[in-house]
Amino acid sequence: MAHRFGHVAVIGQPNVGKSTLINYIVGQKVSIVSSKPQTTRKRVMGISTKPDYQIAFIDTPGIHEPHNRLQRSMVEQARGSLDGIDCILVVVDGARMPDDIDESVANLVHVDKKMPVVLCLNKMDHMKAEHVVRHVEAYCALFGTEEYMLTVAIRGANVDKLLEILVAHLPERAPFYPEDEYTDQTSRFIAAEYVREKILVKTRQEVPHATAVVVESWEDREDGLAHVSASIIVDKDSQRAIMLGKHGSFIKEIGTEARLDLEKMLGQRVYLELHVRVQEGWRQNPRILHELDYEG
Repeated sequence: MAHRFGHVAVIGQPNVGKSTLINYIVGQKVSIVSSKPQTTRKRVMGISTKPDYQIAFIDTPGIHEPHNRLQRSMVEQARGSLDGIDCILVVVDGARMPDDIDESVANLVHVDKKMPVVLCLNKMDHMKAEHVVRHVEAYCALFGTEEYMLTVAIRGANVDKLLEILVAHLPERAPFYPEDEYTDQTSRFIAAEYVREKILVKTRQEVPHATAVVVESWEDREDGLAHVSASIIVDKDSQRAIMLGKHGSFIKEIGTEARLDLEKMLGQRVYLELHVRVQEGWRQNPRILHELDYEG
């Protein structure tokens, strides 16, 4: 069988399992995941290479109604991810009926009517048997496709069948990326994301969304130790106090957990140094958004 290669944009609203699905397929943590909406803030590529195909998945921020400059940038990145691709994979929460946000995603999908669209109804383990047919028919009608698969991304259920559908839409081409490459993101960006993931998982209310992380310096030393210094950016002094915790306990906890993830990814020892700085209104500040690589 001829080798196939192509780019697949993965779109949908927040918290439907896009990043979880891509991480499972790629076999590496390409995108951080949490239960918080809008965890993914920028376009991320995850590359799956097999003997007969290579797929470059474009993980995108969830489509939502933006309320600040950061969120507008996130939605624009999702829209821009549809340029130069070979197939669109729409991920939805199959346990519920389509809503207004799904309709916004569908309007985006329908801009290019020739682009093949595959539907992934995720979280099928939460679907009631009597609702399956109704939900499948509603989503297929909304996105104008008859190609779909019910999945549980976190466990990989039916993901192999979903991949078979996607591969059939890819052109017959040689692989574009090296066999051992699984993302286009830099180690600095991934390190910052690992820190942010721990914050997302461990904080509540507004704090997760008011937080960003930037790697200030990275030094690979002769003894094999990577010395990484990163800053956690927050909106308010009160959030800084939360990030630090009593006697610095919270920042130490997230630093330890992020360091372990980073060491696993790099295959080397890491010294991770974290600081917290207050930047009021950073989500509306183009200079800071550019510094964080959220805005070009």
